Amino acid sequence: MDDHQYINQQEPEKSRRYVNWQAAKGLQDVDGLKTSDYLDKVAADNIEGKISAYEAKDLIDTYYDAKEDREKDSLYEEADKVASMINILIGEIGFSLSSEELKSIHKRLFEGVFEHAGTYRKNNILKHEWVLDGDTVTYGNAYNLEDSVENLLRGERLTPFRSLDEKETVWHISKFVSELWRIHPFAEGNTRTTAVFAIKYLRMLGFDVDNSIFEAHSRFFRDALVRANYANIRKGIYEDRDPLDDFFSDLMIGTRHEFHSRYLHIYADKAKLETKDIDTSIMEMVKMDRHVTRQKIADTLGVSVKTVERHIKNLPIHFSGPAKTGEWVCVEQ
Repeated sequence: MDDHQYINQQEPEKSRRYVNWQAAKGLQDVDGLKTSDYLDKVAADNIEGKISAYEAKDLIDTYYDAKEDREKDSLYEEADKVASMINILIGEIGFSLSSEELKSIHKRLFEGVFEHAGTYRKNNILKHEWVLDGDTVTYGNAYNLEDSVENLLRGERLTPFRSLDEKETVWHISKFVSELWRIHPFAEGNTRTTAVFAIKYLRMLGFDVDNSIFEAHSRFFRDALVRANYANIRKGIYEDRDPLDDFFSDLMIGTRHEFHSRYLHIYADKAKLETKDIDTSIMEMVKMDRHVTRQKIADTLGVSVKTVERHIKNLPIHFSGPAKTGEWVCVEQ
């Protein structure tokens, strides 16, 4: 028998399967999505080795494809389908630092969810961000996305890692991922795609990344990407990549930082968050994400859930529907 024969990749070990599922579920929070109890049951069977990751994915797809009332579970459906594929992707070893890989990840994540899965967007986009006080990051121009991505990846392939120490490597990876995210080549799903691409790239480089960080801090990850890519020089606001560097330091080399989105707000250093009217902040967050939870609002503003609930009673909004799939409705005054 040839001792150098290729070996087919097997399922990750149990502890890794658990961490991968937690990261996969946590990453849905970057778009205000939550996974269902059904996914938890399927994930548990995969973690225990009763079914494979691909069998878990098939069960999730079949479960939703068989439902008659798809609209009712639309939010769960996207979160569950994408989470089950993230679990597969971050459990796989294969990877190449290429635009084809990036497109492939997006296609596999969102096939059956978005019509444009795996293809770059055709239009320029913007998104109002709470951490930017309602402003938007300037994303890559839709007319040269192919060149923008390829030029970035070409430069990354030439990185002289041999000359970088540990901290410099962390800073470099943080900068690379930030720049890739800023291009925002897809119409939707960029942050989840970027996260999976980064995890697989870091594994290729030899890092045993702590994917569990995405479970607890995926929203901070996105907010840190936003803050790293925004500047308004006329207002004295400059790009700040320190929070993202801290995130990647924890992810790559096991440091431990505290992550709070409220400190990422562009006026946090001027204590504006402490004096700004809480009512206004709540209304801004609800308008930007109609599925945002009371807990997420509280965590972002640095107040208690009871304080949030007390303020909501006096605001022209109410929450309609189940806790996980409902949404905020603004009442006309």
